[in-house]
Amino acid sequence: MQEQILQARRRADALEGRLEALAITRRTVAELLDDESATDGSDDSDQESLLAGGSPELPARKPAKKAGPRVRPRQARPLGPVSRKIVTLVVSADRPLRAREVTIALGRKNPSRTQVKNTRRACNKLVASGHLLVLNGEYTGPSGAA
Repeated sequence: MQEQILQARRRADALEGRLEALAITRRTVAELLDDESATDGSDDSDQESLLAGGSPELPARKPAKKAGPRVRPRQARPLGPVSRKIVTLVVSADRPLRAREVTIALGRKNPSRTQVKNTRRACNKLVASGHLLVLNGEYTGPSGAA
């Protein structure tokens, strides 16, 4: 019985190491794409822009019809560093990710419930702003596939 527990721990450690390596690879690719787009000066596609930490162009909202003063459409706010990391991780993933997986990919080895909840809240804000999609509790890129 203890031998099985040790084997399971070894497998978990190996998988955790592999997950960390994937997170580093994603960050490296995002940095390379960012450097490449900075030297090019041109945007090839929306997905490359998202991987480089940019944000897709959001259509302007129609002003509310009121009798009072005219309401200006709200401008899309730039993403902060954590939001950019979340978008980069989710968009570059080969499958939709749950909030816990995103939290682990952000560098928290054994995330608490609160940390996962905060990540879920951030992902939901990104969904509301159009940067991500949520399908059955799993987050994916705006195109529906990463």
